[in-house]
Amino acid sequence: MNSMYQDPYNRQYRKLRVSLTSACNYACQYCVPDGKKLLKAKHELSVEQFIQAISLIVESAGIEQLRITGGEPLISNKLESFLAGLKTINIPELCLTTNGQFLEQKLPALIDAGVNRINVSLDTLDPVQFKQICRGGDLATVLRGIDQAVEQGIKLKINMVPLKQHNADQVVPMLEYCLERGIELRYIELMKMGHLTTGDEFQQEFWSMKSLLDQISTHYDYAPTRAPNDSTAVRFQIPGQGDFGIIANESKPFCRTCSRLRLSSAGFIYGCLSSTRRHYIADLLPLEREQGLEAMHQILSAAMKDKQDLSFTGETTVMKMIGG
Repeated sequence: MNSMYQDPYNRQYRKLRVSLTSACNYACQYCVPDGKKLLKAKHELSVEQFIQAISLIVESAGIEQLRITGGEPLISNKLESFLAGLKTINIPELCLTTNGQFLEQKLPALIDAGVNRINVSLDTLDPVQFKQICRGGDLATVLRGIDQAVEQGIKLKINMVPLKQHNADQVVPMLEYCLERGIELRYIELMKMGHLTTGDEFQQEFWSMKSLLDQISTHYDYAPTRAPNDSTAVRFQIPGQGDFGIIANESKPFCRTCSRLRLSSAGFIYGCLSSTRRHYIADLLPLEREQGLEAMHQILSAAMKDKQDLSFTGETTVMKMIGG
């Protein structure tokens, strides 16, 4: 690992999240306020530009894991050629985050590319709630994709955002569903991003880690278990059945151990989700290799300084557009 970018809290870049497109086929309640689906960036990086940028970042920062995100990456017409391009870069671990709508269809290409970890965003097992929350998609199709990924040996996690007014009754059923399939469920506390930074909606919908654990404890005995130092999740074990995690941004902030770097589909580097500061990298891509590495070094150094000292403080940035 390259310690060139280590900051006073000993944070280093280990994980790169690449937003292949900002477009999404859903319009989830907690992501967009008006029900309008997010569109792709006006000037989206080409596959060649993506691969060149990732190559420079990996060489400069010693990235250990790359996660393909969106928007929704599986709707991008760049997906297959992007996956092929990644094979030219030495990336120890390749992951993907998706809403799962096209997982069944794209699974062979993902497996062929070496993707071995997939996170599926799924907030309910109730078809009516699903339509209300996602404002798009089909639950049965998502569940088929999940089952096929499990059958193929993919390491799967499911991300659920508990909302007081939309899926409160799903906290335990979702956990049961995941435990039965050997999937780790991660509850994600609502984050003050985009439209949730103002108004009353955040407080009306927010579920704390304590509230989640109180509800889970009525059905399961659990105990804290280990998580990697830079994990965003507080993890728990249900003896003999499996694990679950809570990404407790409000209840137990995790900024002090953040190792993430984000590249948006429009060509901007983000060092922190809680900062609107961004750094444009497309201009350095045509440079000779050594010049490109030097320019990337300057950008990555600046992006490290954008990280919050302690906890996420809320920002107007729309998470789905820069990769979650």
